[in-house]
Amino acid sequence: MTVYAIDPRRTALLVIDAQKEYFKAGGPAYLPAARGVLGNIRALIEAARKAKTLVVYAQHMNRADGSDAGRMGDFSDPNAAASFVEGSPEVELVDELSPLRGEVVFRKRRYSCFLNTELECVLRTRDVHTVVITGYMTSFCCETTARDAHGRDYRVLFVRDANEGPDLAGPDGQPIGHAKVLENTLTALGNGFAEIVSTAEVAERFGTGR
Repeated sequence: MTVYAIDPRRTALLVIDAQKEYFKAGGPAYLPAARGVLGNIRALIEAARKAKTLVVYAQHMNRADGSDAGRMGDFSDPNAAASFVEGSPEVELVDELSPLRGEVVFRKRRYSCFLNTELECVLRTRDVHTVVITGYMTSFCCETTARDAHGRDYRVLFVRDANEGPDLAGPDGQPIGHAKVLENTLTALGNGFAEIVSTAEVAERFGTGR
């Protein structure tokens, strides 16, 4: 089993799409379970800050007319209200997360945090070689970013108890609960793309440098 050492000064904690859209009850992207992992995300941020580790926040957003959504739009419900609209209050980070000076916030328009964003420029400038992935949504933005980071030769740690997402429809149309979706994601990533870790394990390694 792959175990990555953490050098806090060459690591980035990547907080993906912790935005108000998922927390707005009745909204088109409301995720009832979103708040369940928020405490762990905050714990990781605090541990990273104490270790002087770079914290990076991704915000997903698209134009109101969907003209920059590309193929993602093919899988959206045409009858549903628009979500993650650039300029709307819902695309802002949740109030519980307040980036400090020196922490990085960037925008993205695709699932991957790397595609057509400044993320890699930031990481290369800071000589980062390890990324810790937490946030929303498990099998969309988080998993895609983990695979993309692996392909760019970053060491990837995927935090199993600090990633959340929705239930999904299986190939036969039957619902698959998020617990199973998460299990499948962890299985795939853990066998060739990332080390699967817990919040406590990451916090400990930030503190010890191991």
